[in-house]
Amino acid sequence: MLALAANAHAALITAVPGPDDQGGMIMPMVTITSTAGTGSNPTAGTINISFSPSSTPILKSTQEWVPGGWYDESAAWRADLGSAEGIGGTPVANAGSGDLFNNQYGFMFMSMGSMMMANVPTGNSLAIRLDSISSASLQSFNYGNAANRWDQVFDAVDSQVLWNGSMWHNYFTLPDDAPAGSYSATFEVFVANTGFSGSTGFAQYDEAALTASKNTNFESAFVTYNFSVIPEPSSGILLGAGIASLLIRRRHR
Repeated sequence: MLALAANAHAALITAVPGPDDQGGMIMPMVTITSTAGTGSNPTAGTINISFSPSSTPILKSTQEWVPGGWYDESAAWRADLGSAEGIGGTPVANAGSGDLFNNQYGFMFMSMGSMMMANVPTGNSLAIRLDSISSASLQSFNYGNAANRWDQVFDAVDSQVLWNGSMWHNYFTLPDDAPAGSYSATFEVFVANTGFSGSTGFAQYDEAALTASKNTNFESAFVTYNFSVIPEPSSGILLGAGIASLLIRRRHR
């Protein structure tokens, strides 16, 4: 009966659940304070990050975000995020590893001369570098639904991307059997001497981006993302609850 109920609600989902499905966006605001030159084209300055999250994002599986949902077999993210065969009615061709994921965090840049927020200097770009990570299993991906894009970024400490300053929500994932607890990743945001020329969305991660050097006239800033994995009830607990329910109904009768 449970299998039939699950299959009755099974459906193809055409996009990966995003921040609106996960509890809302959590945005670190990146700005530049100019210490030399003009606000429109500074020659020196300091990067500032305003970030006071009120909650900790939880990494969950597709079935927890969208019960009974599964991805098209051609979706680039299906192999990682798709549920195992049969879970939530998932057909074998649409099955995947069932990774846990979240993308509530999103980098955002703002420049506003009237509020002493400078632009990115001409010929330069913003860059984001992975400074440290609590677990090698915590991975990050650049997602593009229309382009069917699911590219791993920040695959090791010190790896980096160039960023065009637009709101960028990269996905973070963990294997489905990741231990419950807390996870974190710390990033450095800096000004790179290389201009942005990417064609992969808001982040560029080709050889030019990976080897871009820091503009030392600008002081960088750091931000830490924290995540949680919540343990699922064990099958023994669920079985015990089911038996208790049957006993209660029998006594009632």
